[in-house]
Amino acid sequence: MLEKFAAAGLIVIAARGQTPGASPLERARRAFDAGRYAEAAGLFEAARITSSACDLPLFLGLTRYRLHQVDEALIGFQEAARCDPKLTLAWIALGEAYTERGNEVEALAAYDRALGLEPENTAALRGAAALYMRAKMTAKAVAALDILTKQNPKDSELHSELGAAYFGTGNLDAAETEFDQALKLAPKSSAALLGQANLLLRKGDEGRAIELLQRVIRVAPKAYEPRFVLGSAYNRMGRFAEAAAALETAVKLGAAEPEVYYHLARAYGGLGRTEKRTLALTKFAELSKQAKADTEARRQAARLVEQAKPFVDAGNLPDALKLVEQARDLRPQDDNILFRLASLDYDLARYAPAHDAIEEAIALAPSEWVYRLLAGLIEGRSGKLEEARRSLSVAVRLNPAAADAHNALGEVSLRLGDVTTAEASFGRATELDPASAVFRANLETARKAAAK
Repeated sequence: MLEKFAAAGLIVIAARGQTPGASPLERARRAFDAGRYAEAAGLFEAARITSSACDLPLFLGLTRYRLHQVDEALIGFQEAARCDPKLTLAWIALGEAYTERGNEVEALAAYDRALGLEPENTAALRGAAALYMRAKMTAKAVAALDILTKQNPKDSELHSELGAAYFGTGNLDAAETEFDQALKLAPKSSAALLGQANLLLRKGDEGRAIELLQRVIRVAPKAYEPRFVLGSAYNRMGRFAEAAAALETAVKLGAAEPEVYYHLARAYGGLGRTEKRTLALTKFAELSKQAKADTEARRQAARLVEQAKPFVDAGNLPDALKLVEQARDLRPQDDNILFRLASLDYDLARYAPAHDAIEEAIALAPSEWVYRLLAGLIEGRSGKLEEARRSLSVAVRLNPAAADAHNALGEVSLRLGDVTTAEASFGRATELDPASAVFRANLETARKAAAK
């Protein structure tokens, strides 16, 4: 998706009154269009020196993305969105990139911001709808897909997706209408045929459902879902040998849902295959337990974080840390929990574990400016001044209005002997927060150092 709107956006930049031909921006656009992405990145960086246009970091991010520098790309997208919160393309780019990283929470938040700006933006609707369906937010999926199908009334795939969303909400009549429309547009649509088969099963018409499912399998022989549904239909009819064959093939094709093994156990039971039934039930129990444990872990981790807050407010950081560590153990891929853990470790002067935790958080969400700020503070306290400067430089790029980040960058720059950057950073912090006595004092120190 990023590739689809990149070229159009670059043309927009070129049309904004820029000097043609010799300007870095025009040369960057030409290099990008020619696939010379490393050259384009350098030219976009050069263009930033003389231009503060908010879409420049967006297209620098797109260039980094083409170079497979995903973290740098995310930084560019977030920088652009922070610079101009109404820049819809930046939010869509964030959504696309975070979806590819598997961070669906950040992705959906970005798409929601884009839709808040342009409720009928096709790219944002498509991205959000897919995530809504995966998160079982079917009512929201219906709303998004309804707009998309009206925009693209001849898109069979969209009608099938809307039918599936309606099916998830229990609106079977609307689901049937959408599946019928999808099949009018594409009579061999496997998604629509599968949807209709599920509707027939819900209505108790196993015979017709089986006929449709066999058609789906002929159209999509390597898809496991129609085999799974076919197996469950055969079970309902007492055709256990056919059910077992269909379900075994579904497993070979990649089916791993607990329900697959439940239906396998039913089929084996009907065939008197006691040992295989026991194995299938064991696998069903394992997968069900795992799914339940994942859900419970999410809830328990949230409770532990809430329980830690009163300890933080009371200044009892060690006990708060114990609770957040338990939350991290339950949800090791939750960047927000990792950030909280790093913050507590930092406040307790436990810099090594703090740095590990914040690095893990940044790996999951590279565009969060506050994570970069904390990383810089930790690195500064650990004596890793160059690393601290890099982290804090990214933080101020991601959020130029963060006075604390500018001040922290000034402190590290002063320790490195870079008085010019220190004075500029303290000056910016003071502009953003004139009431801060600390920022004013730091600025005065930098000015005195510069005067020597």
